Amino acid sequence: MATQSVHWGYSGSEGPEHWGCLSDEYRPCSEGVEQSPVNIAGYETGGGSALQFSYPGKAVAARNNGHTVYLDFEPGNILEICGGAYELQGVHYHSPGEHEVDGEQFAAELHLVHQDPSGNLAVVGLLFRLGAASPLVQDLLDAAPDTDSTNELADGPVASAYVPELRSYFGYAGSLTTPPCSEGVRWIVMQSVGTVSQEQVDRLQSITGGPNNRPVQEIGARTISAIAG
Repeated sequence: MATQSVHWGYSGSEGPEHWGCLSDEYRPCSEGVEQSPVNIAGYETGGGSALQFSYPGKAVAARNNGHTVYLDFEPGNILEICGGAYELQGVHYHSPGEHEVDGEQFAAELHLVHQDPSGNLAVVGLLFRLGAASPLVQDLLDAAPDTDSTNELADGPVASAYVPELRSYFGYAGSLTTPPCSEGVRWIVMQSVGTVSQEQVDRLQSITGGPNNRPVQEIGARTISAIAG
């Protein structure tokens, strides 16, 4: 979901604390007021909308852009929330995880990026602690190509495998977590936490040459809702 017009990274002079200065297009990274990720704390329970997933398709390609690996999915995988329908665009990873919950940082996080017909984004975050290996993460690792290349997948991972069994989630208004850090993103961070092995974490980070997480941002005046599934 990030533009490639100006080079950016996760360390040094091109790291997250400098993104907003690298380009006028990236100014929301430093000037935005609804930035992501955040530490999910002080949340309000109740309300919200249930999640409805219809994911019949599978991944058709895996792309490595040097920042992460994306699984691209065929059309027709739909998330419905609050009366809106968002189509799955792809799945990618961050390690360590980007969102925190009550101050806990996670070993990895998968982002399921969706878009509605008007271009609005809804991103589902899946969190992982260290523990047993994750089949979802392994599928991504197995498909991962070399940097700046794409693997076409004849029999890619099925989208339905990414649907969490438990549907309780944290919801808030945020942004992309990579430049240009555009706001107006509906964030859905699942409350159930999976596990990922240390070997998988090491491999994820080796693909990107180190950690690829943006630090948490100020929540400001925003409200975080905890919605039971």
